[in-house]
Amino acid sequence: MVRAGVHHCGLPLPQVVEVCRALPLQAWGNAPPYVLGLARVRGEAVPVVDLRLVLGGQPLPAAARFVSLRVDQRRIALAVDEVLGLGSPEASTLSPVPPLLAPDNPAVDSLSALDPSLLLLLRAARLFPIPS
Repeated sequence: MVRAGVHHCGLPLPQVVEVCRALPLQAWGNAPPYVLGLARVRGEAVPVVDLRLVLGGQPLPAAARFVSLRVDQRRIALAVDEVLGLGSPEASTLSPVPPLLAPDNPAVDSLSALDPSLLLLLRAARLFPIPS
């Protein structure tokens, strides 16, 4: 579970490689706005995606954490505000939980053309209600 702006998101745990503090970024050419750049994670150049922007929110002012995900044979890091915890929700609690990605979002449309594998992984993620 992570927080990206006002959203609490459940990511597919089998694809989570690690969580780390935010690392320095290097600009990456003509990348879309939701790609913050490249970070060196364990010696590998990894693209970093601002999860807030993918969800249609405001850009992340400063990432607190990166969540590295395995997407096919490569890694991608999601920049998030915070990591809330690890675990697998009960199957019965998942049915009313909405999908992470909303339709008609320009970032999602762009992502579908640029990285369909990451899009599939994010489609498996879910939004969870913010505890009161």
